Amino acid sequence: MPRHDLGKRIALDTPVPAGQSSRVDIPRAAAALVAAAALLPAGARAQSAVAADLWRVAAGTHATPAALAREGSAALWTPAATLGPAEPSLRLAVETIHSPAEAGVSGSVAAASARTKSGWTLSAVYGRLSISDLVRTETSPEALGNIPAFAQVLSVGAARAVLVPGLAGGIALRALSARLDDRLEGRWALDAGLTYARPHVRVGAATQFLAPRTATSAPGASLLLGAEARTGETELLGTLGTVAVRYGTSIADGEAPSHLLSAGVALAGAFEVDVGAAREAVAGDAVWRSRFGAAVAAGRYRVCLGRDGGVHGFGATYRFGLAASFR
Repeated sequence: MPRHDLGKRIALDTPVPAGQSSRVDIPRAAAALVAAAALLPAGARAQSAVAADLWRVAAGTHATPAALAREGSAALWTPAATLGPAEPSLRLAVETIHSPAEAGVSGSVAAASARTKSGWTLSAVYGRLSISDLVRTETSPEALGNIPAFAQVLSVGAARAVLVPGLAGGIALRALSARLDDRLEGRWALDAGLTYARPHVRVGAATQFLAPRTATSAPGASLLLGAEARTGETELLGTLGTVAVRYGTSIADGEAPSHLLSAGVALAGAFEVDVGAAREAVAGDAVWRSRFGAAVAAGRYRVCLGRDGGVHGFGATYRFGLAASFR
């Protein structure tokens, strides 16, 4: 059986015959590598796919519950993300994600959303995350070569207001793929989401990476729930602003639920800041992780920053985003 250390190297106890490449137990290696870096929420386990593990790193950089996401890449997290009648009819966004050097996870997400004349919001999202400097060894510490490791998703979706004022629903078809060493895995996912918004309350629910045939037992599949309470506009720091508190949870088969509690302030529609804490299970232990988010809007452009504070001594993971809106 392979032996995995706690860094970015995979060591094999059994020497490999000449002319053959050393092989890796793919699911176990992925879980050991990323969980060891203490980046993965909700207890990344050996049976989880590489794609699920890496996308949880990206999700950890959001201070808002995923089911209530409204940033440029919102359609990746909830299929119910819409562009309302008062919003621009086209939004383009790109985000980059960078983890500590100890884990080497980095990647980007590109998204486009457009509102049609009939009221539908059509979305397309492509994202890719990878682990760098992952090498293979045998009985000695000398590296025998790099091991490619990445996860990517391509998603197309449609959403619109339904039934009653404030209620929106959507669906998204996603193609997921992941590679570790010479093994490439892929599958389809079909997700659905609902949001309901009133002047001071917003709630949402969405599935994530749900396999149509196997439901929540598929690696990485989860149910996302979120709720937000927001004050009316009041004077804050010399301008009009609102204050919001939020709660979110992620539920996956065979894993302890993760929880997020956050609060935020929005000033004059031009500046937002959010802080929060997430309680998750890492390697069977419950841990707390800090969350931070900020956004600045100027004209048609919006710049955002997200930060996962890390855990067990490992540094923070950052997300940087730029979105442009057009009428």
